[in-house]
Amino acid sequence: MSTLLNLDFILIPAGDCIIGSGRGDRAAGDDERPEHRLAISDFHIMRCPVMNAQYQQFMAAVGQRPPLGWPAGQMPPGQADHPVVGVSFHDAVAFCRWARAISGLPLRLPTEVEWEKAARGTDGRRYPWGNAWDAGRCHNREAKAVGTAPVASHSPAGDSPYGVADMAGNVQNWCASLFGSYPYDPTDGRERLVNDMEPHSLLPQFYESGAIANAERAEANLGKQCLRGGSWRGDRHEARCAYRSWAAPMHRSDDTGFRCCYEA
Repeated sequence: MSTLLNLDFILIPAGDCIIGSGRGDRAAGDDERPEHRLAISDFHIMRCPVMNAQYQQFMAAVGQRPPLGWPAGQMPPGQADHPVVGVSFHDAVAFCRWARAISGLPLRLPTEVEWEKAARGTDGRRYPWGNAWDAGRCHNREAKAVGTAPVASHSPAGDSPYGVADMAGNVQNWCASLFGSYPYDPTDGRERLVNDMEPHSLLPQFYESGAIANAERAEANLGKQCLRGGSWRGDRHEARCAYRSWAAPMHRSDDTGFRCCYEA
């Protein structure tokens, strides 16, 4: 934990996990198929999304622009412990870089599969808490939500098997991965931002070097940054652990935030 930022991390142990949805899941889109297994090394992920108070500290330190929807550039009153929203992918990456320098931890955004494992565990469950829908375990439209709530409002009942909160509602999360088709191949360029980021760019750079397995497919996914998790605006469909979506990196929305992670 970083004392200054109060970033609370949970260890997600190494091992196989189920990614995606099977053919029997009628709620699943084609971009969630096929269901498959991946081996993921251990990593740490924030227990909760980055909060307004933490983002305000970042703004004050580096002069970062305020999130979309902050009146006169000021944090909404009474919402210090709400997840920050109205931030772009670029804003999220910039926060991770600043927090890395403050905390001494190699912080970044989680990849798409790291996010799913942290939300789902290893048993392929539908929601962080299990396979049955329960509107009382998350903050979303079916729970009559009309905006964000304080982080971890539904803990521990709505937590993932590892104790990670707000993975099925409150805010959807920016991920480091580009939005590519399944099966998930971390060598095809979708994780280039994680593995080999240019020092002066927030987007992956691709070269005709044979360094990635499928450069053309990765190039086609530029501009499609992964978003994971349901939000206060979504329903039980978006609250599923396997649900996938994407947005342009400059997109800012009142239901989109992020959390940091780092590899052990």
